[in-house]
Amino acid sequence: MRTSFSTLGNTLRSEWPRLVCEFFIVLLGITGSLALQDWRQNRSHAAEAQRLLRGFADEMKLNRAELERRILAIEQSLEHIRAPLDSESRPELDEGDLDAMMDVALGYNSFSPVTATYIEMRQSGGSAHLEDKELLARVIATYERAFPRAAEWDGINRNFVLERMFPYVDEHGPCFESQGENAFAEGYHAAFLALEHDPHFRNLLRSNLIFKTGQLAAYRIVLKAVAQTADDVEAAIK
Repeated sequence: MRTSFSTLGNTLRSEWPRLVCEFFIVLLGITGSLALQDWRQNRSHAAEAQRLLRGFADEMKLNRAELERRILAIEQSLEHIRAPLDSESRPELDEGDLDAMMDVALGYNSFSPVTATYIEMRQSGGSAHLEDKELLARVIATYERAFPRAAEWDGINRNFVLERMFPYVDEHGPCFESQGENAFAEGYHAAFLALEHDPHFRNLLRSNLIFKTGQLAAYRIVLKAVAQTADDVEAAIK
């Protein structure tokens, strides 16, 4: 037994430089492999982050353009509705002007944001790849707070038109039918002329103005948020 231990000790003393060298070679190999794996993973995460940012940039451009178009449409709607309520401008309006006014008074705007990239990020957990957490917070705020603000006002205007404007005009105004592909329904101006001096109808038009003005203000706030987020996202793209 003593001879065996003595032989083992002699072997270890003679072989320890080689064993230590082999140990460090193995350790270096493992460390290098892990470092390479981390580098590849970080590179993959960085590429995914850039892909998401480019997706957000494209969506912000589309949403910005759509909001600007909707804002212009609402501004024009407000002008159309105000004109017949103004005693000075009312005499200058012809049947076409009244048709246009009733068309927008009985219509409503809705903003449907493009959200494909955001939905993908939420489903895939891609937010972990975005290192700039302040930028991530702004992106989330745009999708989770700004867009719902627009949707809330869309619902207010839609419900007002469908639940109050249409039923009242349908019940108290003259009957009219659609002219096929014509943008205006036949008799829109006739409906206004029949109800022009009806106090309740005029109050409905004023309420319509108020709700559309609120929607316009909300859209402008959302547009500002979208524009800021778009600028921040563009700046983060490498």
